[in-house]
Amino acid sequence: MVDNKVITIHEQWHPILGKEIPLIEPYHYVKLSRILSPPKLLAHESGSVGKVLPYIRQKVKMWGADVLRAENIKTLIDEDDELSDEESMIDESQDLKRNQLSRFDCIASLLASAECTVAQDIFRTLSQFPIAFPLVLPELDEAGKFKVMLPSFTGPIIKWETKPGTIIENHLFNDPFQLIVAVRIGNNSSGKSTILNQLMASNTMFSSRSDPRAEYGIPHMISGSIEFTWLTKETCSISLWNDVFENYYKEGTNKIILLANLHVMP
Repeated sequence: MVDNKVITIHEQWHPILGKEIPLIEPYHYVKLSRILSPPKLLAHESGSVGKVLPYIRQKVKMWGADVLRAENIKTLIDEDDELSDEESMIDESQDLKRNQLSRFDCIASLLASAECTVAQDIFRTLSQFPIAFPLVLPELDEAGKFKVMLPSFTGPIIKWETKPGTIIENHLFNDPFQLIVAVRIGNNSSGKSTILNQLMASNTMFSSRSDPRAEYGIPHMISGSIEFTWLTKETCSISLWNDVFENYYKEGTNKIILLANLHVMP
């Protein structure tokens, strides 16, 4: 018999997760009882991340990592439930209560609610796709505490092609790597993450003000967190790859370049 353990959620995260969520243990992760349909959340629904996690977990397990792209997360909200422009003008305070479902809150909650070996399996799957990951994220049951995901992220093989027929492999965080850290200095009209995304293959690689529904507020769990990805042909924009990293990797090194994006706490 398998006990269904739960994580008691700190009140800081109640708006997106509710008061408790299940701990994802190996038994629950490998078990497939039924195929879940994509949820349709209301535009003003609370606890939204907790309600979509079972569906996201199943999609990831079935190699459907695209579910964690910002533009696809948006589709989990019923747009027909949105207020009309006229209704919004009547009560502008509604914006503060809009469903802020975000990619970052979803992937951070998925990894934070998984037992260590399950988090490793999830990351091993997701590492085959060009997305950003939370290297440091908040603890779900304590305020002001953060969790470093390095133990769960160590070991997966990252591959890239330097020239036709030549594949280089790097065992992440076991083999040599270089780390570029991006921090914000001053107050510019364009945010740091928005600028970084212009250099990436996806303009929603890192959480930014340009994400769908970002006009309703930043992700709840983003402050103090660190996102990272690796800089290979799959993650870089065409110009960044051709002008910079293609020549670097042509030297035959397996020393991968990582990019960390720090989201400083206000």
